[in-house]
Amino acid sequence: MNETSLYQHLMQRDFEALEPEVRQFHALRGHVRLQGRCLTRGPRNPLARLLARVMRLPGRSGESALTFELIAEARRESWIRHFPSCCMRSVLCADGDRLVERLGPARLYFRLRRIEGRLDMQLLGVRVFGVPWPRFLSPTVHAREHGRDRQFHFDVATSMPWIGHVVAYSGHLDLNSAERLS
Repeated sequence: MNETSLYQHLMQRDFEALEPEVRQFHALRGHVRLQGRCLTRGPRNPLARLLARVMRLPGRSGESALTFELIAEARRESWIRHFPSCCMRSVLCADGDRLVERLGPARLYFRLRRIEGRLDMQLLGVRVFGVPWPRFLSPTVHAREHGRDRQFHFDVATSMPWIGHVVAYSGHLDLNSAERLS
């Protein structure tokens, strides 16, 4: 295939300046399964636990194996993260120069930025059931990726005003474990 991947399309020249493992992960196409490890930190407050359950986010804390499935087409990707406590699914696509992640009823709009070879995702806005979410109620999302030793590393944390910590997970996927499923 000579079309660029979703992330290559959105980042253009900056994509080539990412660390090799980050480029390799985001250039994958088709249906691919990868194995890795993940450390999750679930919510403690009841409202945050309810939100995590509704959004199908990891609700338990601990370290475990992680199975990740990617279904990558030219301008759309499905990510399926198999955590021990849940299966978190999201669909990613482009909206102009922004990455949109659909997660349950929410759409999160990100700007992708390269910072010293790493990938940083800056949250620009949120829509829930298609309605713009008020900025003063918007989550704080920390989402970064980097590479090291043939591993794709990720670090994600989300909190909400007045609710606090909702989810955090960090870990890696072993790029050598990539298994093409179709």
